[in-house]
Amino acid sequence: MKIGVFGGTFDPVHTGHMISAVEARKTLKLDKVIFIPAFQSPHKGEPGSDTNRLQMLESAVESYPFFEIDTFELKNKGLSYTYDTVKYLTNKYAGDELYFLIGTDQYDNFEKWYRYQSLLEMIHFAVMRRHDSNAVILEPFIDVGQPVIEISSTDIRHRIKKQDEYRHLLPESVYGYIKENNLYET
Repeated sequence: MKIGVFGGTFDPVHTGHMISAVEARKTLKLDKVIFIPAFQSPHKGEPGSDTNRLQMLESAVESYPFFEIDTFELKNKGLSYTYDTVKYLTNKYAGDELYFLIGTDQYDNFEKWYRYQSLLEMIHFAVMRRHDSNAVILEPFIDVGQPVIEISSTDIRHRIKKQDEYRHLLPESVYGYIKENNLYET
C-alpha cells in the first residue's frame, strides 16, 4: 500500500491543506493519506487546544474515504519530532510505502530537522510547492507539482481576530465549528 503522511498543527485545518492532500494523493497514486496533528512543532509556537484542532480535522476529513487521522503526536505530548513519528509509522505500516508530505518552506530548512539524514533512509519525502517558492526540488525528494492554493492558518486566525472575512478559506464544517465555539476571537 502507498500511504501519504501529512503532519502539521492544523490550527485550523483549511482548504489549502485539503487541496494539497487530495492532489498529492492523485499525483503520487497514494491509497490513503494520514493526517498527523502535532502536539507542538519544534519550529512553531504553542498551538491551540488539541481537542478543538482534532475536532476540526475530523470534520474536515470525514467525507474523504481515503483520509485518516493518527493522533500519535497528540498522545505523546511534548515537542513533535518527525523522526519519532516516522519510526512509529514505519513499524505500524511495515511493508507499506510511506511518503511524508512537506511544503517547500520545510524542504528549504530540512537540514535543520532532528536526525534528517536518518529520515531520508526511512521514508520518501514529497514536496508540495508554495506560491513564493522557486526551489529546485532535488532527489531524493519528490516534487508533487500540485496546484498552489496559498492559505495560511496564521492569516485565518488574524482575520478572525479582526472580524474580517475568512469563511471561504475553510471547509464548511470547520467554519461552523469555529463559529460555534468562538475560536480565535481573542
